[in-house]
Amino acid sequence: MNPVDYQFLFYTPLGVILLKKQLMLKGIEFCVMDAPRQLSAECGMSVRFSLTKDEGYRSLINPQVSAVYRVECERYISLWQDSQ
Repeated sequence: MNPVDYQFLFYTPLGVILLKKQLMLKGIEFCVMDAPRQLSAECGMSVRFSLTKDEGYRSLINPQVSAVYRVECERYISLWQDSQ
């Protein structure tokens, strides 16, 4: 199954730390980076990683996540937005 690339954006750096811990426990490689300019991010940081479709991303959403995007050839497709 082909992996899907995800980009999570956060309200605060705490959200980045919480997601990093989850991903490390699951053995998932990730990259912490500046939030892409075309996306809005309160804390200015994002985390990108790949999962298979069966793994799903929803279980990784913590209260500090503001949005989740699927990344396809540097296009960002909105999958989830916090309702705050």
